[in-house]
Amino acid sequence: MLRQVFAATAAVTLLAGCSGGDDKSNDSPKDGAVQTSSTPTPPAPTAYDPPKAFQAVAASALPEEKGRSSFKPQVAMAGTTAVANSLSGAVGQSVTGEKPWQTLSTETTDDSVVTNDATQPAVVQLDGKSAVAVVYYQRIKGGGTAKPSVQALFRWLDPADGKPISEAMVDVTPLLGDNEVNSGLPGGFTDLAVDASTGQVAVGVAPTSLIGAKSGVITVIADPGTKKGVAVPFMKPAGLGKGVLVGAQGKENTRRTLAFVDAATGKVTKSGLLPGLEGLEPTGALGSKYAYLYGQKYTEGIGSYGTGDYVGNLYAVDPATGQVVQTKTAVKKTRYLFGYTCHADAQKTVVCSTDPGATEDEIVGFDDTTGKKLWGYTATSPGRVVPTVSAVFHGMVYATVQQKPVLVNALTGQDVPVPTPTATPTGTPGASTTPTDGSMPTDDITPGDTSTPSDSSSPSGTPGVGPVPTTPDFEPLSPVGVSEYGGAYLREADVSEDDVVGSLQILKAIG
Repeated sequence: MLRQVFAATAAVTLLAGCSGGDDKSNDSPKDGAVQTSSTPTPPAPTAYDPPKAFQAVAASALPEEKGRSSFKPQVAMAGTTAVANSLSGAVGQSVTGEKPWQTLSTETTDDSVVTNDATQPAVVQLDGKSAVAVVYYQRIKGGGTAKPSVQALFRWLDPADGKPISEAMVDVTPLLGDNEVNSGLPGGFTDLAVDASTGQVAVGVAPTSLIGAKSGVITVIADPGTKKGVAVPFMKPAGLGKGVLVGAQGKENTRRTLAFVDAATGKVTKSGLLPGLEGLEPTGALGSKYAYLYGQKYTEGIGSYGTGDYVGNLYAVDPATGQVVQTKTAVKKTRYLFGYTCHADAQKTVVCSTDPGATEDEIVGFDDTTGKKLWGYTATSPGRVVPTVSAVFHGMVYATVQQKPVLVNALTGQDVPVPTPTATPTGTPGASTTPTDGSMPTDDITPGDTSTPSDSSSPSGTPGVGPVPTTPDFEPLSPVGVSEYGGAYLREADVSEDDVVGSLQILKAIG
């Protein structure tokens, strides 16, 4: 069992700290004065836009999901809050040290509602304020005269406390069909697209029945304002903006084309674009202005069929105008139905790279205001190594080379030096100094201390449920979620730790 400990650790660029206890005053107010608490308020974190160095300030162990030990929680950063979403619900914890919160995916306890899949948290804007959008694939057991069903539950949460701001439920049973619903197989999601400016969310729902569903992959779109949603058959979502969904449409994975959908009604307004591709797949890039897809064409070689190559292209599609910008990938020969994954920086760049297992690795940077290529190179380019990208934020690429975190300029593709972190002011939660010689500093709590902190109770609102404090990483990984205030990632559990899936690692920006 993963030990529930809370220790302070540190490294030169990625440090770990701990928060102090609370002091409460017993003095009574005099002369009608308003009583104020003497509990110290954590200072507001400093914004770094974009951050280049981090300090590990906390970690929370996430319990193993019942019956789904292979499920990995998805992680994002919303302002000062690190958020992890899993089958049981969403968990959030601030870089300023407040108690973590948890919002359950369902309040039922009789297994009448079973959550089979959960999406990556997506940061969006609702009425000018940040919110975290999550979606759950839920199977509803029938009873009496009620048939079993499948629904997509959309939630928009306040990152400060996890409370739902809006919610929408879409019954996808009519499109999936009774065979899929009655198959007993878990089902799940494929691709996710969001309009960060409006909060609209689109998710692909994949059938898993061996019998076969009615519609193949479907797209479900929901709006936080109307709290309603629509479902579109034979569609995979690629991008969402200006009330328009850009998707890959088709009954077969190898014969998809580009299509446009009215996000409010689910009506397909344009279809059959980019025909003749050996597959057309969305690439991610949550919150990008353009929608990004990857497709292949087979080129005949000299001689008999089968001697040619699959040539890949990345397509940037403007949802507002329908403009398509095509970029031929630099990889000379690629694998059949292979793919790329793209990350948007929430400003004006998108960085795409080959999925694991590529015949040749490639990384490409795009101007998200035009959809045009800015830079790129492959594993065969002289003097360059293609990094493994974990996140992109405000012009900065966070990646890994040989298991070491690196920074890359998203506009130019050039390496960015990691600055030497400055000392954190003493007397504040998580405070520690950065030694110049790379040694580990001494802190108030000894690393490895197995005592349980006095404030390690369960998250507010969910007694006995949710994450528990655990040890922050001595050598933090490259973050998968980044904001001006910090970063976050999932540290997967060791094989021996069979009661948890891992820990949510919370990093504060310090440079």
